[in-house]
Amino acid sequence: MEIKKIKDQTFGFLKEIYSVWFPWLDIAVLAFIYFFLWGEHINPYRQYQLIKHGEIAIGQISGESGLYANSDAPRMRDFDYTFTLPNGKTIKSSSHTFNIKEVDGKQRKFPVSAEISYLTNQPEINWVKSNLPHSIGNLAKRNLIFGLLFILMSYLISTIVFRLSILDYRAEKQERLLAKEERILIQLPKEQLN
Repeated sequence: MEIKKIKDQTFGFLKEIYSVWFPWLDIAVLAFIYFFLWGEHINPYRQYQLIKHGEIAIGQISGESGLYANSDAPRMRDFDYTFTLPNGKTIKSSSHTFNIKEVDGKQRKFPVSAEISYLTNQPEINWVKSNLPHSIGNLAKRNLIFGLLFILMSYLISTIVFRLSILDYRAEKQERLLAKEERILIQLPKEQLN
């Protein structure tokens, strides 16, 4: 008898949580944050590879492209560059970032020379060296501390906003259904609920 009661309470609790927790929303928000950060930006594992095993080539940053090209506002933009491998093959790539050390403030005069870090066996994995973390410790600080804090804050704010919107929508929908059935939903004061 006691086990059945515990089981019922557990199912009741889980049902209550599920009424306000939408797993699909969490997955969608986290996927959006991931692709916003690392779909356009180089991911932490690639940064780690470039710090540990990257070779250096001198390249040329040819200019900016993308939605915020040549904007003075502090937005992420694409910096296009090329570099040549020791075997003579030229690689064209771009960095999606706020700023690159070699491109100084408002006086952007292209082309600009820059050191490009690349993987020998996969040169398509590359990045402007000045924009990479200097060490594994710096990478951990950037991604584990600041990156994780940014993800958590973005996640919490967006899920709270979406959850409240969904719960409001559900409440309005229930009121419309009750009104259709000619039933009235009233909210009693707390004193009258006991």
